[in-house]
Amino acid sequence: MSGEHSWDAPPSEGEPGEAPGSLRFIEEFVNSVELPDGEDHLGTVEDAVRWLTARHIDAEGLDETARAGLVDLREAFRDLLAANAGHPVPQETINMVMHRLNDIRLAVVITEQGAHAHPAPDEKGENVFLGTLAAAMITASVYGTWQRLKICRNDECRWAFYDRSKNGGRVWCSMQSCGCQSKSRAYRERKRTASVDAAG
Repeated sequence: MSGEHSWDAPPSEGEPGEAPGSLRFIEEFVNSVELPDGEDHLGTVEDAVRWLTARHIDAEGLDETARAGLVDLREAFRDLLAANAGHPVPQETINMVMHRLNDIRLAVVITEQGAHAHPAPDEKGENVFLGTLAAAMITASVYGTWQRLKICRNDECRWAFYDRSKNGGRVWCSMQSCGCQSKSRAYRERKRTASVDAAG
């Protein structure tokens, strides 16, 4: 990875709707596919190379096995972020993320903005990507922003979003779409149940 990027620094306010600082890297990774059947930027080796290169990650030598591993890690992160909205996380998900990230070496940088981590300078290829994820998790945890990166409660969406509400209580990426859709579905289900009960 070369140069400095917005995710190489401590959190700032960022753009409305985006996670701040390094946390945005994880948000972009999880949102590299639009569920349930939208575009997947990691869908092929060529797509994955293009996505990584656009984020200044050296993707030379990426093969199908590595691409599939990135997809598995992305979905593990999706499950991990669901915990920030109160959902249980399978132990195998935690184990998988730990297995992929724990051996990556990081370096700590001190600036006038504070301390933050990034992959060690001699890490290469996929390890730079994994180190960037690990460093983003550490920085977000230190600055108290990790818990606000969540997954939309709508099971057909599961988009990662940053909760900027005062009480940190958002559960949908968008109230206008997913929130209203979920409430309408629940309302129809209640009416259906009431009709069945009345008929019985």
